[in-house]
Amino acid sequence: MSVPHSNPYQSPSWLCCWFETIGRSLNCTPVIVVARRQGEPVVILPLQLETSAGTSTLTFLGHQNGNQNTGLWNADFYGKVTPAEMKDMLSTVCRQTGADLVKLQNVPDNWHGRSHPLVLEGATPSPSPVFACALPADFGKLFNTTHSKSARKNLLRKERHLRDAGNYRVAKAVDLAERQRGLDAFFEQRAVRARVAGIPNVFSQAPARAFLSSALGLQATFDRQANAPAPLDLWYLETGGHIRATYLCAEHGKTLYAYSNSVAHDDMLANSPGLVLIKEIIERACVNPRFDTLDLGLGEERYKTGWAEPVLLKDSLLAMSWKGTLRLRVEAARLQTKTRLRNSATLWPLIRRLRKWKAGIGRGG
Repeated sequence: MSVPHSNPYQSPSWLCCWFETIGRSLNCTPVIVVARRQGEPVVILPLQLETSAGTSTLTFLGHQNGNQNTGLWNADFYGKVTPAEMKDMLSTVCRQTGADLVKLQNVPDNWHGRSHPLVLEGATPSPSPVFACALPADFGKLFNTTHSKSARKNLLRKERHLRDAGNYRVAKAVDLAERQRGLDAFFEQRAVRARVAGIPNVFSQAPARAFLSSALGLQATFDRQANAPAPLDLWYLETGGHIRATYLCAEHGKTLYAYSNSVAHDDMLANSPGLVLIKEIIERACVNPRFDTLDLGLGEERYKTGWAEPVLLKDSLLAMSWKGTLRLRVEAARLQTKTRLRNSATLWPLIRRLRKWKAGIGRGG
């Protein structure tokens, strides 16, 4: 079907890379739901069945490593379908698969001009929003609007220092060797960041590393063999002979999705190469007529709030059996606690400080 409403984290190429690496390591069962009207598919929901403690839960396929979940929709059907109709559809899928619970996480509350039909009655805010903004053709207008004069001056000063180190370059990796070099830097920088800051490294295990390698076109999967484009690109900032920052991005529709980044903890860290890199990526996206929107993904890092506005995501739970009802109560309490912690001006900074303290203890510091 024609799929005008979708996102990169549920595209066939992304999910193929994910399932062949991380998905297989988790032993989940894909459940691809296709609804048709007059013989034509109008919505595709890539789901997976997870079993834990004797309870089967239906969730989004690959939800562990995506930033938001929407499904893939025919525009006309999306504009008309109701949450009640989607609830009936999900109930039917649960009966067919034996699922006790439906857990739909990180669904945009408002998407393509309407409340998302997968935001069911009783849905609660997700722990974190995504951050997005419209991209004007004039980058200067966006820069001036989102950053104060002192902030602009400071960032441009740091960029000059990085340029002064020599062999300065910001580029999107093109050939395989360039992508591999950038990915090696990404892995190394993320590992160091985890040790220094105590922040969990979600790409430390072999399946996650294989996933990124596949998503960048460096490892063969079914889609790679079919000559489909790799779902991820890698941008990097290099100066003084070393890659100082990287950013993995996805181009989907008219939106540039910034997925995950890294920065080197070295002598150039004080010049914020990660901030300079994202500024350059945004500047180039503004002048590219293919893009009209920037999505900086999950997480409330300061640089994201500087460029974009939060987009509320919601979590929906739907019990289909007595076991599902019991599990729903546990999941609802867990999600609410996580949301309160992430949005607490007191507790979340404390958790971050404790992570850094624990990392220092782990290093013997």
